[in-house]
Amino acid sequence: MRRVTLPIVCLGMLLSKVALAAGFAPAGGGLDALAATPEAGGLRVRHCKTADCSDHDPANAGRLVPIPIAAARQDLAAATFEAVPIGEGRSVLHVRIPDVQRKDLAFEALLAGQREEVIFAGLTGYTRGEDGERSGDAVLVYDRDERSKFVLVGELREDTRICGQSTTPLGARGLDARTMQLRGATFQRIDKAARDAATEVKATTAAAPQPLAQILVATGGSAPNGAALTDGAPATSWNELRPGDGHGEFVTMRAPVEVPLHALALTTAAARPNGAAPRTLFVATDTRLFHVTLPDAKPGQTLEVPFPEPVRTSCIAIVLDEAHARGAAPEVALAEVTAITSFDAAHASLADVAKELGTRPDALPLLQRAGERGLAAVAERWPSMNAQARALGVDVASSAGSCDGPAMELLTRALGDTDAEVKRRAVGRVERCGKAAAPALAAAVRSGEEARVGPSASLLATIAPALAVDPIAEALGQGSIARRRALRLALARSLGTASRGRLVALLEDRTAAPEVQLDRVRATTARLAELRPTSDEAIAELLGRKPDMATRWLLVAPIAQLARAGAPEDVARLEALVKSDPDGAVRARAVELAAPIPALAPTLVAATADPEPRVREAALRGIAGTKRGDAAAATRALGDPWTFVRVAATDALGALGNNEAVIEKALEDASPLVRVAAVNALARSPRSAKKIYARLDDAREDGDVRAVAATTLGAMCWRDATDRLTKLALHAADPESERQERIARASLQALAMLHPPDLAKRLAPLRAKDVRLPVRTAAERAVADPGTCK
Repeated sequence: MRRVTLPIVCLGMLLSKVALAAGFAPAGGGLDALAATPEAGGLRVRHCKTADCSDHDPANAGRLVPIPIAAARQDLAAATFEAVPIGEGRSVLHVRIPDVQRKDLAFEALLAGQREEVIFAGLTGYTRGEDGERSGDAVLVYDRDERSKFVLVGELREDTRICGQSTTPLGARGLDARTMQLRGATFQRIDKAARDAATEVKATTAAAPQPLAQILVATGGSAPNGAALTDGAPATSWNELRPGDGHGEFVTMRAPVEVPLHALALTTAAARPNGAAPRTLFVATDTRLFHVTLPDAKPGQTLEVPFPEPVRTSCIAIVLDEAHARGAAPEVALAEVTAITSFDAAHASLADVAKELGTRPDALPLLQRAGERGLAAVAERWPSMNAQARALGVDVASSAGSCDGPAMELLTRALGDTDAEVKRRAVGRVERCGKAAAPALAAAVRSGEEARVGPSASLLATIAPALAVDPIAEALGQGSIARRRALRLALARSLGTASRGRLVALLEDRTAAPEVQLDRVRATTARLAELRPTSDEAIAELLGRKPDMATRWLLVAPIAQLARAGAPEDVARLEALVKSDPDGAVRARAVELAAPIPALAPTLVAATADPEPRVREAALRGIAGTKRGDAAAATRALGDPWTFVRVAATDALGALGNNEAVIEKALEDASPLVRVAAVNALARSPRSAKKIYARLDDAREDGDVRAVAATTLGAMCWRDATDRLTKLALHAADPESERQERIARASLQALAMLHPPDLAKRLAPLRAKDVRLPVRTAAERAVADPGTCK
C-alpha cells in the first residue's frame, strides 16, 4: 500500500474526505508533545517541536509502531484518538483502531512524549482461548476528577465477570502520572451510573435461618481464593489481596435460577491483624444491583442481607466497596456467603422439599445441592412418589457425581422402576459410570430385591461382564419367572468371552440347589458343546433327580443344543424325550427342537402318530419346516379329529410338494381353517387354479376362504378369474356385510396383481368422488400399481 503523508491536526478534526484521522498529546509536565498517524501496518509516532503539534516538519517522520493485525483488517478510517489528562500536568494519547472482521477486537496504544513513548500497544478484546474461556487485554479510562482521569490496562476473562456485565477487567494496572509506568491498582469495577442507581439494602445482625443447602457455588473473581466463600467452612475466608480497602474486588457465584432467593447470609472472617469487614458492598445479579450497608460486626458473625422481593438469578456477585478500616492497609475479608430460600424462610426440612418434587421447580436444585442429606430425603419419600417425582429423584442421585454409596443405591432402585422415563434416566447415569458402578450393581444383584436384581444384573453384564459372573451365578434359580429369565440372559451375556475353565467350574459346582444348577445349564446353552463331558454330566445329574415336568421341559433346549453338535449319546437322549417322556408338553417341545437334526427325521415321522395332538402338530410343523419326511404320514393326518393337526398336515403336504391331489381333497374339509391352509398350499400349482376358483365362486363358502382364494388367484396370475374378481371388488363401494367387504378388498388386491389393460375402466365406479375415501384410495392404488403378472 502506498504511504499517504498526512498533516497533523488536533483531535477530532477531519483532514479531508480521503485523509485519515490523526491525534496528538499536548506537551506538559516535562513531557514533549506527541503526534500519531495511522497507516497500513503501523502507527506513525513523532515528537513535536510545538506544544500543540501544529508544526509539520517533513524531516521529522517519527517511528512506526507495528500493529499486530493484518493490514487488510485494519479499519484505519475508524481510528479514534483521545488526549487523556492523567494529572501532574501530563497527558497521554489513547489510540484505538478497530478490526474490520471482529468488532470486539482492536489495536490500542497509550503513548506519551517521553523517551520510551509507548506505554502500551497491542490487541485488546478476547484474543486468546476457546469460546467460553477466552481472555485478553482491555484499556480503560475512568474519571478521576474534573481535570484528570484514571487510565488502566486490565485482563478480560470471558468466564469471570461481575453478573450483568458483558466484560469485567481483572488484574488492572493503573498508569502512575509521576513515573509514567503501569502499576497494580485498586478500582471500582461498577461504573458510577450503575452504583448511583443501585437499590439500597441494609444488612441486619438478626440470626439468619439455617440454610438447607449451599446453593451458591463460587466460579471465580478478581482474587484467586473465591471458592472459600461457598465451601461451608467459616475458618476459611476470601481476601481481596489488593492495596487499600479493596474496593471493586469481587467474587462471582453460580445460582440455580429456578430458586427464588429471599436473602443472603454473610459471615465475617475470623479476627486477624489488619483484618477488616466490609462496611458497604454491592450484590449484583443477572438484572439488578443492590448497594448493601453492613453494621460493624464481630469476627465470625453472620449477617442477613434481605432482598426487597425474592430474586431469581443464575449469577450472584459480591463486589467490595468501603471497609470498616482498621489500620492504614486493611485486609478486607469474608468467610461465607449462603442464600436463604423460601424453604429456609419457612423452616422446612429436606423431607418437606422432597415431598414437593414434581410440583415446585425450586425443590430439585435444592435437593441436588444438599448432598447425601438430599439423597436420604429422596430415598425416604421414594415409595410414595409419583413417576414424575421419581424421575426427578434420579436427577438428584445423578447430580451427586458418585458411582457408589447412597447415590447408586437410589439409582439401582430406579433401574427396576415401572415407569420407562425413570428407568431411562437411571440407566443413562449408571452407564456413564461404567465399570466404577460394578460393585454397586453387584450388591444390588445380591440384595435379593425383586425389582432391582434383574435390571442390575443385565446392566452389570453389559458394562463389566468379567465382574458379573459370580454375583449373577449366586442369584440364579430364585424369585419370579421374569427375574430368573433376566438373570439367565445376563449370565449368558457375561459368559460370552469367559474361558472354558471358568464355565466348567460353574457347571461342576454341585453345592448349589437344583434350581440354580438348572439355570446355570440354561445360561450356558450356547457353549455346552465345548464343555463336554462336564455339560453332559450336569444334565444327566438333573435328569437323574426325577425332575418335574417344568424342569424336563426347560432341559429340552440344552439337550437339543448338544444333540445338534452330533454326539450320538445326546441325539439318543433327545430321541428318548420325544418317544417316552410321560408329559405331552415335554414331548412336543422335544419334537419342535429335534426337527432340524437330520438323524431324528424318522423319529419326527413316528411322532405324527403320538397320542397327544400337540405332539402330532409339532411333528407335522417340523416336517413342513425342514421339508424332510413322509408324505404318507401327513396324508394320514388329514383325517385327524383335531383341526390344528389337519392344518399342520396340509401345510406339510404343501411344503413336501407333488401332493396336489391329496391337498385338493382338503378343500372339502369341514373346517374353513383347513380349507384356507389348502388354498395356500396349492398356490404354486397352476393345475389347481380351477379348484381354488371354485372356492372363490361359491357364495356359501366361508368369507376367509374366499378372500384367500381371491388373492391366491391373483398371485397365480390366473386371468380367467378377472371378471369374477371385478364383480366381487365392486361390492367394496357399498358392502352389505363385513364378510362381503373382506372379499371385495381381497379381490381388489388380486386385480392389482393381474392388472388387466382395462383395469381403470373396470374400477371406475370405485374411483368416483362419492365413494368412501379408503375405498377410493385403494382403487387408485390398484390402477397405479404396475402389477406382478406379465
